[in-house]
Amino acid sequence: MTTNLDPARLYRHAPDILVEAHELLTLSSQFLTQTLAGEQNDPEALRGYLLRRAVQSDRVAVGGMFGEEASRAQAEESFRLLADHDRAHPWLVPAGLATPGVEAPHEELQAYVRGSYDSGPWA
Repeated sequence: MTTNLDPARLYRHAPDILVEAHELLTLSSQFLTQTLAGEQNDPEALRGYLLRRAVQSDRVAVGGMFGEEASRAQAEESFRLLADHDRAHPWLVPAGLATPGVEAPHEELQAYVRGSYDSGPWA
């Protein structure tokens, strides 16, 4: 797994945090609508959303926007959602990354999210 990725370098080309928040809300609504309609969400599209959500949470936590404790808790929840999804869909995990276990500590989850982002085409 890739470790010690500097968030300033890693996220330097990430979208504006408010623009990304709007896009994530739109995607969340689309997934919820599909679920309520009894439709299956596409695992790959859902992974993309969960990764973007985890990255957004990491960026907020790194920036200390809502206080350290609250930001860290929100980030960890987002990190765990991505890891849970990836354990259920291992074929979507980028090559070279090992999905953290259920009891993984915050730092391991954070490194996994950053490694997943780093392996994407936008990094």
